[in-house]
Amino acid sequence: MKKKRSLYRNQMIMGYILILPALILFAIFFVYSLIQAVYYSTLEWDGIGVQTSVGLQNYLNLFQDKVFWGAFFNNWFYTFGLMIFGVLPGLLLAYMLSRPNIRGRTFFRSIYFFPRIISAVIYGAVWKWIYDPRVGLITKIIDLFGDDNSFAMLGNVKTAMFGITITGGWTYFGFCMVLFLAAFMGLDNALEESALLDGANRLQMFFHVTIPQIKPVLNTVLVYTVIDCFKVYDLVLVMTAGGPNDSTQIMTYYIYKQAFTMNQFGYGSAAAVLLGIFMVIFTIVYNRLVGEEV
Repeated sequence: MKKKRSLYRNQMIMGYILILPALILFAIFFVYSLIQAVYYSTLEWDGIGVQTSVGLQNYLNLFQDKVFWGAFFNNWFYTFGLMIFGVLPGLLLAYMLSRPNIRGRTFFRSIYFFPRIISAVIYGAVWKWIYDPRVGLITKIIDLFGDDNSFAMLGNVKTAMFGITITGGWTYFGFCMVLFLAAFMGLDNALEESALLDGANRLQMFFHVTIPQIKPVLNTVLVYTVIDCFKVYDLVLVMTAGGPNDSTQIMTYYIYKQAFTMNQFGYGSAAAVLLGIFMVIFTIVYNRLVGEEV
């Protein structure tokens, strides 16, 4: 008995030793950075000069900042747009590719996933050219139908965010497809066969047999989509830089602009802390609503 306890204790000590480097790195790059951000959020500081403590004033100013709330709602617009143009097409495409009579599944999976591995700077620049009202692809297609009117999607306050969302969906649906395809390929076919014998059609089987089986994967994808959308930065920087008239400002770009362009490190840190709080609240609420861990 003593030998077993001694062996167990030695294994525990070895386990702690093995994870110690990871814990140290986590403490340095996450915990310390988080504490530092919270501290900076209580200061009025340009990054170089004297640090002046302002308490919670930065947070109070943020709650009255229309651009901040505009960026917050733009992030949700982008998130729901990606669910429509990214998650939904990825789900349907994965379901079609999971059918046993589909040939070239690996080829199609690679082709559709390819946009995900391209840098946002590259595909953002390509889509910016597509939307260009003078020489863009959309303008050329419109010209083929004899219409000389050009449309500046990224130059219009009402449509610029929509154009960015379409671009994000194009690069995201392949990623979702790979995740859903892996889930579909691992399903129990016996349940579908039983549903067919009971007279269920394909649509009924999809919603009542297939979807419930992949619910854990679906929940994970939805949560990841929200978190990923609130981290997007480079796409907006390349395509619009937050314009026109701040209509495409999003949280991460807003934080960057406040801290590194306008040199308001305290204000930018406060916005970053609020963003982190929003994400924690969303994750907790979503987990409670779905009734399971994601």
